[in-house]
Amino acid sequence: MSQTQDAPPIDLIRWTFSADPARSDEIEGYLNDLGLDVYSRGDGQFLVLWDEPDTELDEVVERLWAINGAPFEVTHESFRRLDLLVYQEEEDAEAEAA
Repeated sequence: MSQTQDAPPIDLIRWTFSADPARSDEIEGYLNDLGLDVYSRGDGQFLVLWDEPDTELDEVVERLWAINGAPFEVTHESFRRLDLLVYQEEEDAEAEAA
């Protein structure tokens, strides 16, 4: 999961996975302790959002597997901010200037 030197830094990671429902609370607690946004359902399905990750991702996944008691598949998506635009109505801009 290494980055190339020319690539912009990762701004957001999204993980989706299914784990043992009996271990969901422990997994969710671990991820919350890392400061991640965690959305889970009672059936062990997770959606995890991680802004500006700065931790070794492989270590986090291995810890999740240890908590779960068995490995599971993690879908990893990386997002990089290549462009940032702000849209606003022209009337609002004119009103604020007045």
